[in-house]
Amino acid sequence: MPAKDIRQLFEISVLEKSPGVSREERPHHFELLYIQQGSGTHIVNGNSYTYEKGKLFFLTPEDKHLFKIEHLTRFVHIRFSEVSFFKLHAEAGELDYCDWMKKIGYVFHNYHAKAGCLFRDPDDEILGLALMEGIIREHINKEIGSLAIIRQSVSILINLIARNIIRTESDEKLESDSQSPVMKIIAYLQQHIYRPELLKMQAIADNFHFSVNYLGEYFKTRTGESVQEYVINYKLKLVDTRLVYSNMLLKEIAEEMNFTDESHLSRIFKKYRGTTPGQYRKMHHKL
Repeated sequence: MPAKDIRQLFEISVLEKSPGVSREERPHHFELLYIQQGSGTHIVNGNSYTYEKGKLFFLTPEDKHLFKIEHLTRFVHIRFSEVSFFKLHAEAGELDYCDWMKKIGYVFHNYHAKAGCLFRDPDDEILGLALMEGIIREHINKEIGSLAIIRQSVSILINLIARNIIRTESDEKLESDSQSPVMKIIAYLQQHIYRPELLKMQAIADNFHFSVNYLGEYFKTRTGESVQEYVINYKLKLVDTRLVYSNMLLKEIAEEMNFTDESHLSRIFKKYRGTTPGQYRKMHHKL
């Protein structure tokens, strides 16, 4: 049975399923899916991945997936509510909250790792799976302090996943990509999206030892858009997520994303999305 903690930060459920083929589903929320026991095949967006005990998957509302279960499987789901993404002030200081937001945003918009292979570092994988087992234990036992322990464990787990996705992007993907310099620039822009002083052309050019003119020409030639356009589009992706999966006020979103004010954000949003933030939120709100 699923269970939400009293702050409705996330929902945890432990389910056992017998051998067979499950029906295809699309998650309603972002979720971590852990295989505590069993084996079979996980099909995500038409791609097949073998699963076994200890596998950890990350699923988004854009994914379609099903299972071909070979041996009795125990699935553990951690589904995140909109509150958990954007209102995690409980048990956390403001700096911790901001760090959580940056990491969770990076995971959402940069999840290129192969499904089930979230961890690049073996030691991180050991820690991540230990955290999952601890979360399950606290969820089942429901002892004094369990909610705080679960919340902190999930926060650490998300940070581990973000770190390993960054490693995957900056190592495997960039090394194998013939256009790795532009991918490095993109990774830089995404990682520093909350620091406008580091997104200035001179700052970027200095970091990559380019001239400002060469940086602009190089990036536009390889991506089809200017650096400024890329930054705006990436910011708007983050705004999209906050509008759909949070109750943040537009003023709060504008401040977080370093727009001058909510009117400035509304004008930019209308220009690129063809609708106002309020209308976008109404269209995409989950029923």
